[in-house]
Parts: sequence; structure tokens; C-alpha cells
Amino acid sequence: MQNPTKPFDLPDDNVASSSSTIRNPRMEIGSSSSRIVNSRRRISLSLRKPRNYCPARVGKTIIDPNKNHTYLLKNEIGSSSNGACHVYKALFSKYSTKNRAHTPSGHVTLKVINRIIFVNESKELQHSINVSKGYSTTINIIGIKNNFNTEEFKCVSLPYMSHGSLRYILSTRPDKKMPEEFIAIALKEVLIGLQDELHLKIDSRVHNTLNAGDIFVDINNANGEMLIKLAFEASVYDSEDINVEENSNEEEDISLSPPFLDPKKIAIWGAAPEGAIGPKSDIWLLGITALELAYGELPVTNSEELIRIIKKIRKKKRFPISLEKLLIVKKKGWRFKKTEHNLFKQKVFSEKFEKMVVKCLSKNPRKRPTAKQLLKSSFFKKQRDIEKFKQFVLNTEENN
Repeated sequence: MQNPTKPFDLPDDNVASSSSTIRNPRMEIGSSSSRIVNSRRRISLSLRKPRNYCPARVGKTIIDPNKNHTYLLKNEIGSSSNGACHVYKALFSKYSTKNRAHTPSGHVTLKVINRIIFVNESKELQHSINVSKGYSTTINIIGIKNNFNTEEFKCVSLPYMSHGSLRYILSTRPDKKMPEEFIAIALKEVLIGLQDELHLKIDSRVHNTLNAGDIFVDINNANGEMLIKLAFEASVYDSEDINVEENSNEEEDISLSPPFLDPKKIAIWGAAPEGAIGPKSDIWLLGITALELAYGELPVTNSEELIRIIKKIRKKKRFPISLEKLLIVKKKGWRFKKTEHNLFKQKVFSEKFEKMVVKCLSKNPRKRPTAKQLLKSSFFKKQRDIEKFKQFVLNTEENN
């Protein structure tokens, strides 16, 4: 496991050296010495701006007014709060009061939201910050490194996860699927995070949005160490739009995309039957996540179709070759029975994997295992090849 405080990226040539202070006022945002403009005029003008307006552009430097640390925005890597919050890869430079200088100290993920324009979204982000406080950045939950307000922005600094979420990683693959042995590696780390930090008996919490988009991967360029972490509350963001061309035709993209339910809202339409009222609802979502990773996508147009698929899987205690074909087969007579039989006839997953997921998708939450119990199952106890998983992640961009 890498030391999260250790720099693992060298600064760019255009970044101030460790012995000098960043002094370009045109590139600074949030400096405590910046001129204060009339607030009423600023609000009236900003309200006319489009929803995706965010002057914190790549190349700018945001200054923490409390600690004087700086964050140079390198590139945009995602968003949250329905696009109101922009997420950047940023070069963090720590300020030393002794030397009165900034020292580049590696990359971080920086969430930036205009708190003047997006008042409600900013309040929601602050609430998630309060909930997230106290969670470590060194183990399996992505915790907060720092949070602060500038004159215009609310900012949250998180550990930088180099390869984005599992959903993003799979989006770079033609079949959008993950091999079973890699699913075991990823979900094991998620379960450790749930067991050690969220599903504690003393202070039990519910993750509530657990899905493939909340599981992030980081591979350290310096030493090759890999981390798989679960985003929680303030550290959650969508990374699926990484490297998307800005000039892409939105109408064309919409027409080519299948009419399935939005996977970003899977925690809503794929939620446990009893609702998100305890740790067992997270276990249900873990089972749904396993299906998403195994099949690449959940080809359903409404939540009833998802429940229909789950009922058939429970009945057979096995996975079909295709979830989509399971829904479109004819529903009358022998042809339906024969087609459905063929869908389950071919073995595509191990019995251990199928058994684990079926338990997670038990209708009665009391019959679902806990995170601790799942970790003891044979599916997660089997030794897996971590290096192969790492190569799978590293090759996503090459295969895209």
C-alpha cells in the first residue's frame, strides 16, 4: 500500500519550483488579498450564467485561504451534483510558513463548485463533507484530505485515483465486461471498506449509492502499487466522461445509446426492496454491482424488469448467458421454456460466484450475509492474481 502523503508525480516545467512561491496573480483563484467586488452585482450577473458555468478552468490555481496551500488545475476528470460540481486532477503545493514557499507535493483530486450560483448543491456538498469527516484516506474508503471555501468556490481535496472508477474502466472496453476473477479482487476491497469503516456495530452507516461508478482504482507510477477504494459521500463523483471529446455530437450520442436506465442512478432504481435502511441494503447493491461488472450493463428499461431478472436468477440459482435475451424471449408456450432453458444451460460463471451473488440478492434482508460473512466465503478466499488485474486496468486505454 502506498503512503498517501508521499509525492508520486513530478511537477510540470511550468510549475514553480519547491524553493519559490507561486506569484502570478492572473492564475490565482480565491486569494485572500484579491479585490472584493460588490456581492449583489456579482450574484445578479452569475444567476444568468448557464448551469455548467465554472470559471475554475484548467491551468488556473486555487488557493486555500486558510492554509495558503495551492491547487493547480491540470485537467478535468469528472463531475458531481448533476454537473454543477467540476472535478479536477490538481497539482497540490504545500505552503511552508517557515520558508514562506510552496512545495509541489503530488497530485490530488479537487472537487470545485461555485457556491454563489449553486447554493443548494453547495449545501448538499457541505452535508456530505460533514458525514465523511473521520474516514481514513489510507485504507479502503476514499476520505477527505482537505476542504475549504474561497470567495467564490467550495472545494474538497481527495486522494487522486489515477484510473477512475470501474465503470469508467469498463467503458474503455468493447464488451464493457470484467472477468470474474477481477470482480473478486475489486469487490473484496469494497467489502473490507464496508466491514472496517461503514458497517461497524458501534456506528453503523449505510453507503446508500454503492455501484461500479463508486469503486476507484489507483496505480502508483513510481512503485506500481495498486489501490482499490470505495468513494463515500463527499468523495463520490462521476468519472465516466474522462477523455470524452468536447466536440462530440450530443444528438448523435443519444441516438446511438441504448434506452436503458441510467447506471448513475442505479442506487435509486436498483435499490433493495426494503429501501436503504441499513447495511443489508448495501449488500443488495453489491450484488447488483456484481451483475453490472459481469454483464457490462443492466439492459433494463424499468425497475420491474430488473426484479424479473433477479427472480429468475434466484429460481435457477445460476446466471444466464445474457440478461437481455432473458427479457426478450417469448413468454408463452414451450418456446419460452426452451429458450430460457438454453440461456441457463451454458456455464459462463463459477458456482461460487453465482452462489455469492444470489445470497446478496435475497429478498429478505435478514437472509443476506454481512460484509464480514461474505469475506469468509470461498469466492473471496481464493487467491487471485493481482498483477493480472493491474494489467487489465493499465491496458484499458490501449484497447480503447
